[in-house]
Amino acid sequence: MKLQNLRKIGLTDGEIKVYQALLELGETTKTKLAKVSGIAPSNIYDVTNRLVEKGIISKVEKNGIAHFSPANPKKILDFLEQKEKEIEEERNVVNSILPTLLQQFKEVKEKINVEVFQSWNGLKTIFEDLLEECEKGDKNYIFGASKGESEKQADIFFLKYSKLREKKGIITNIIFNEELRKRKERIAFFQKSKKYNIKFLQQSTPAEIMLYKNKSCIIILTKEPLIIRITSNEVMDSFKQYFEVMWKEASF
Repeated sequence: MKLQNLRKIGLTDGEIKVYQALLELGETTKTKLAKVSGIAPSNIYDVTNRLVEKGIISKVEKNGIAHFSPANPKKILDFLEQKEKEIEEERNVVNSILPTLLQQFKEVKEKINVEVFQSWNGLKTIFEDLLEECEKGDKNYIFGASKGESEKQADIFFLKYSKLREKKGIITNIIFNEELRKRKERIAFFQKSKKYNIKFLQQSTPAEIMLYKNKSCIIILTKEPLIIRITSNEVMDSFKQYFEVMWKEASF
C-alpha cells in the first residue's frame, strides 16, 4: 500500500511508514513496529507521539508496555479539519498585525539612500535614470542652474539631455542663476520649448539641485562634476517646498 500522498497533508516520511506498518499489523508494540516500519527503535517514540497528537494512531499501556494501534482512517479528515482551524486562527492573527507590519515595511522602504557620482559619466548616469524613471507629463525641478567651470562642455551636455527630456514630454521648471540670462547658447532652447518654464534669480550658487520622482540631486559643476543623489520622499518634498519659495522670488 502506497501512502506517500499523505506528505501533502503534512505527514513526514517516518510518520507515513509507521502508520502504514500499523495498518498492516494492527495493535503492536514498539519493537515490532520499529522492525516493520524501518524506523530506528530510538526514534520510534518521537514518531508515534506525533501521530498520537494528530489523532491518527492511538496508544495504550498494557502491563507497563506501550501498545500502538491505527485509528480509523476517517480520523485523517478530523486532522485536516483541525489544521484548517489552526490555519484560520493564524490567518486572523496575521490580519490583526498586518497594518503594523505594512507600516514598518513602508518605513524600511523609505529609508534615505545616498549615492555619490563623479565625472561627466556620473552626471550622464543621473540624467539617463531621470529619462527612464519619468513618464510623459511628469514634472521635475532645477534651481541654482549655473554655467559651470567647463562652460562649453556643460552647454553641450545639458542641451542634449534637455532635448531628450522634451521629446519624452517631461515638464521641467528651472531657476537659472542670473549670470545665465545673457548666455543665449545655453538658454535659447529653453525659452522656445513648451516643456520648459524658466526663471532667473540673482544669486551665485556653487551647486544646483535637480528634483525628479523621489530623488534629489545636488550637482556641483566643477571640471569633473560631483553629484550627490538622495532617494527619499521626505527630502524631495523639503527641497520642493524650498524651490516653490524661490520660484516666487525669481523673475522671467
